[in-house]
Amino acid sequence: MDTLIFISLFIVVVHVKAQANSYSPINCSNASDLNIQFPFRLHGFQLHCKQNRTIIHFPSYGDLVIKSISYDIKKLELIDPKNCVPEVFLNLNLTNTPFSYYYILKEYQYLNCSAEISSSFLQVPCLSGIGHHVYVVETSFVVPDFCNHVKTVGIPFSYSPFLSDNTFGLGLTWNLANSHEDSVATGQFKGLNEIANDKALGGIILFMFIVVMQLKLSQYSKRVEDKVNQKEPHVDVILGNYEALDKIVIKN
Repeated sequence: MDTLIFISLFIVVVHVKAQANSYSPINCSNASDLNIQFPFRLHGFQLHCKQNRTIIHFPSYGDLVIKSISYDIKKLELIDPKNCVPEVFLNLNLTNTPFSYYYILKEYQYLNCSAEISSSFLQVPCLSGIGHHVYVVETSFVVPDFCNHVKTVGIPFSYSPFLSDNTFGLGLTWNLANSHEDSVATGQFKGLNEIANDKALGGIILFMFIVVMQLKLSQYSKRVEDKVNQKEPHVDVILGNYEALDKIVIKN
């Protein structure tokens, strides 16, 4: 019985240990110092590795590469693998996600024009082509007849050739405060992470050993008590035998 209990407890610990390891920090490349930790890898925060890069997927846009994560200030810096940040700003929809832009947003409008507006306005090269010219302008700008309004969005920055690399402005932050499921997941993760610690696991194994030894000692004590009761007659039996013997003596 004690062996069965010990095996059952051992299986539970191994299972919890395996669950905790699934939340351990991960790294998609040995050459990178980017370690993925809590709250990522949880539901809504799933990341994956692709070509030795850490990727986060947004249904509204697609894959973005994680450049760095600052857990203390809750900042996620991203890189657009398509090298077109204005396209990310145009299409990325963070509604119903735990993410929001890290920087202060301002509304701009995207225009698609059949001709160039003027030399004072810079078109977005990665969105423009032959016969169409895409601009990001202030909302107060009067749209010319040869331009179509594409979309008005709140974004951190307008287009600038000096800020046209594939990382500038792609800073996100996350918020778990309003999500009950994520709050529960937070507690579960922290508990698993503590159990995953070697000292904690050692404490659990020690506790298991003590419990099993106590059960075994209790069983041993009961067996000893049963043997004693079998060897030593009960007081009532002794008194009964004495009374019978006394009657015999008196009768004689």
